[in-house]
Amino acid sequence: MIRYRNFKTLCSYVCGEFIRFYLTTGCDQIRYTHSQITEGLPNYSCRLESEDGSVLLLPLDDWVERLDEVMPLVRTWLGEHSDLKGCKPEKSHYQGDRYWFTRWQEANPW
Repeated sequence: MIRYRNFKTLCSYVCGEFIRFYLTTGCDQIRYTHSQITEGLPNYSCRLESEDGSVLLLPLDDWVERLDEVMPLVRTWLGEHSDLKGCKPEKSHYQGDRYWFTRWQEANPW
């Protein structure tokens, strides 16, 4: 039960940052999945994949002792493997994540 709870924490950290990134920037160059919905991934793992072919695979066993490092890693990886120039967020009531909004503004200085 503890391992599954840790997996859910891992998923919430990875997916949460991915969702904040996507909703704030509208960038659709990254895909997210995890091992419960995608066959072929290691058990209890999350994966981000970019259009440039880069993959960030996060198996729980590698990260369980340092889950606090996951969100900063994912944020950095998303920034390195996406191009926000020309991206347009969809209209929404979501105010956006301040970090990603600033990165989006820097890429689109209209």
